[in-house]
Amino acid sequence: MSKIIKDFFSVINTKSLVVIVAACATTTLCYELNFHFVVPTDLISIAIVFPIVFSIHAAYNRREKALEHYSIFKASALSIRYAHSHWAHEKQKENRENKILDRNEHIDRLDGIYKDLFKKIYDYLHSKKPKSETYDQIITLIGKISLSNEKLRPFVLDPENVRSNENLRLMAVELENIINIKNYRTPNSLRAYTKVFLNIFPIIFGPFFAHVAIERGIEFGIVMATIYSLVLTILDNIQEDLEDPFDGVGSDDIQLNFPTMLQSNTTKD
Repeated sequence: MSKIIKDFFSVINTKSLVVIVAACATTTLCYELNFHFVVPTDLISIAIVFPIVFSIHAAYNRREKALEHYSIFKASALSIRYAHSHWAHEKQKENRENKILDRNEHIDRLDGIYKDLFKKIYDYLHSKKPKSETYDQIITLIGKISLSNEKLRPFVLDPENVRSNENLRLMAVELENIINIKNYRTPNSLRAYTKVFLNIFPIIFGPFFAHVAIERGIEFGIVMATIYSLVLTILDNIQEDLEDPFDGVGSDDIQLNFPTMLQSNTTKD
């Protein structure tokens, strides 16, 4: 229950309070001036609610696609790590006396690359304005994984090495999908439209809430203005939180910490 309450209040911010105060002030002013009329409530759903809900749906789908891409990216990284661990492990057992291959050298090298890679990915996705330099560093680290795969080539069959390179290709593809989701959002024109109508909402509906206040009492008019403003701003804040699923703002963001599955200890002899 406490988590539900916490999540509810997390989508109420300064913008919500500003719109509520503006709506209440406009309602009171119209009430005092006896300026009131009935505004069709369908206008709220057509002009504000429908566009916001559409944006929420689009942002949610983007988040789900980002989760899918990130899962494939991590799974491909894990598969490459298994290749470095298990293939080298088997070859080491075959050449135990000559010690031709040091399995720890391969896995330690790859783990070092992964730690740098996921840190750079975190820095890029968590930033409000990602830097091209960080992107270049990520691509360089992807290249180092490719070179690490090549170091296994003398000790494994070609089909096995091809699988590692295919997993690396998947990592590169899914990384680009994730970055595109980060950099390209829901239509800017639609977002601008909803924000404009949300900001002028207190002015448009002030006379309507004043009409309610005259019929039912000023307290009831203020409560209606508060509820309408709160609902609309919460919907808008939910959309804002889902818009960038990597920025660390909101309870539904994607966790970008270093995957624990890549921290498992390598099996020893």
